[in-house]
Amino acid sequence: MNLNAKTPVEQITKIDYLTVVFTPNEIARLRFDAKLAFGNGDFSSYKEAYNAMLCAEMFNENATDDLDVDINETVVFNSDYYYNELFDINLSGSSKYRQYKSIDEIPADERKHFLKNVVRKTKRYKTLTSLIEGDISKFMHLLNTEVATAADRLTSDTLSWSYRDNSGGMFTYEKSATLYRHDVNSGVIAWGANNGGVMISFTGTGCAGLDISKLHDMLKKMPNVKITRLDIAYDDYEGKRSVLDYYQNLEEGAFCKTNQAPSWSFIQTGELQKISAEEQAKWRKKHGWQKRYDCVANGGNTLYVGSRKNGKMARMYEKGKQMESESQPNWVRAELELRSVDRVISLDALLNTDAVFAAAYPAFAFITAERLEIRTTSRQRKHNGVLVAERLERYCVQSYSKYLNYLHHIQQLSADEIIKRLTKGLNPWDIPKSIIEATITPPNQMEFLT
Repeated sequence: MNLNAKTPVEQITKIDYLTVVFTPNEIARLRFDAKLAFGNGDFSSYKEAYNAMLCAEMFNENATDDLDVDINETVVFNSDYYYNELFDINLSGSSKYRQYKSIDEIPADERKHFLKNVVRKTKRYKTLTSLIEGDISKFMHLLNTEVATAADRLTSDTLSWSYRDNSGGMFTYEKSATLYRHDVNSGVIAWGANNGGVMISFTGTGCAGLDISKLHDMLKKMPNVKITRLDIAYDDYEGKRSVLDYYQNLEEGAFCKTNQAPSWSFIQTGELQKISAEEQAKWRKKHGWQKRYDCVANGGNTLYVGSRKNGKMARMYEKGKQMESESQPNWVRAELELRSVDRVISLDALLNTDAVFAAAYPAFAFITAERLEIRTTSRQRKHNGVLVAERLERYCVQSYSKYLNYLHHIQQLSADEIIKRLTKGLNPWDIPKSIIEATITPPNQMEFLT
């Protein structure tokens, strides 16, 4: 169904949490170059390739502050050249690293720490960080002048949105700040050239102060932007659909979109009420153990369906009891949490939350007849003999390494003796069934796939 994103209609659901990330074009170009260099085999990992891009001081002497410089994409980046040069310039004289002649001699764990620190000393890293912080200032300006709701814009001299720097970073970003709406904590901002951009999260309080259609228009114009988390809430103030109704929907299969059923959990809260001596005696006589209290579930029920790690989860809970509301005691809230795990959350989802909510599960179909599917992207399964063998080796180390250590050091058995003892009675072709199944290649020719 083709939904018109430019003509927003009133929604009965609302956005309760939103996280977006965006990357300046200059950083996006570096990330692209890093992928090319890593793909060419110049580096052992993408992160190492990206660090090399940051280390490569390719600005000419006339480079401007807006990074309007040409970069020759045919340059062959060599990690040893850049890292060793930076090692000599920055850290070779430090007490921690002077014992090493080059970066290649630094142990793996210390090497990661070295790269993390030396990259932040480069001109490019500092320039890109300044560029990112400039984009954040522009974002905040538009947030106050365009995206904030009319009711939130008090006067032209009063800004409803502001942020205050935190002492450290978060979510692996180097820097972070707390986002405030009228001095109330309403989200977070995290940024850094090491992560290639900016992450901005709005809580429910923050989302309430946004003109979503204007936010959508602004995000459409921003470079390399994507939604990484979107929470949509439906409030049933009269409680026409209870949590137990949703639980029944779960048993009816109304939360199953595929043949693979989602995980779930059901939580009850309440208080203990003491039962009478007569009831205690009856219970003991009937069941053989003494019961003194009844567990009364009067504090509210919560049902979870799905999991965050898979990028899709539903929460249904008794909001009225949670808030101890006297005017709306039967208030039930249903929430859909989407994350960009194997899925792309369209910016148009901001304007069509009802359609996204209704399409998520059959149990939510009552919201609207419209559907806006946030489909999962196909991921090629990595399932071969080598990977299965690696997994079994990890399990073996976790479960039996101490026992093998005992055989070797306490019983003084050699490696050959240990192998003979543990493989006694096995034929050379007796290997785990999971590896056999993973390495069968039609027409039933077994080979290890690399």
